[in-house]
Amino acid sequence: MKTRNLIASFFVALAVCACQKPVEYPVEPHIAYEGFTYLMNPDSTFSGEGVITISYTDGDGDLGLDDADTLPPFGLNDAHYYNMVIDYMKSVNGEFVKTPLLSWNVQTQTYDTVSFSARFHRLRDSDEPKAISGTMEYKLTVQNPLSPDDTIKFEIHILDRALHESNVIQTEPIYTDPMLRKQI
Repeated sequence: MKTRNLIASFFVALAVCACQKPVEYPVEPHIAYEGFTYLMNPDSTFSGEGVITISYTDGDGDLGLDDADTLPPFGLNDAHYYNMVIDYMKSVNGEFVKTPLLSWNVQTQTYDTVSFSARFHRLRDSDEPKAISGTMEYKLTVQNPLSPDDTIKFEIHILDRALHESNVIQTEPIYTDPMLRKQI
């Protein structure tokens, strides 16, 4: 009797799974902001870094680049070299404005503009179109050494291999001043 019930349950579960429609998303990637986590040093102080978490969907699953993707349009000097584009925004008089972040280059004795944009690897091994969804985390420096007590945001969008651009999202305000973080 138990075997018969087990077999019947298996076929019911199989029928339910077979009736489900495959998930469908637009071919343009879509992202949503999921949160930001401050990274702390072992002595319980802010390290100046944090992790942004975003969720994503893509209808044909062509997110991410291979290490060998270095020819146009993904070449080092091409507009689409980065598939995750991140802009640094600083609060100025209560308004968030895109701001270049500068870093001192010891070798050249000049300031360089810091880029937060990144390349992430393929999320699927196959080129066969298939809808995907998930979350990704990105670790980055959030504290400006030239102005350590800022309130900032990041603006983010991603691109797939067909150069479809996602929507643009922003983080919530990120407080690099330890006193402001304690008040939240």
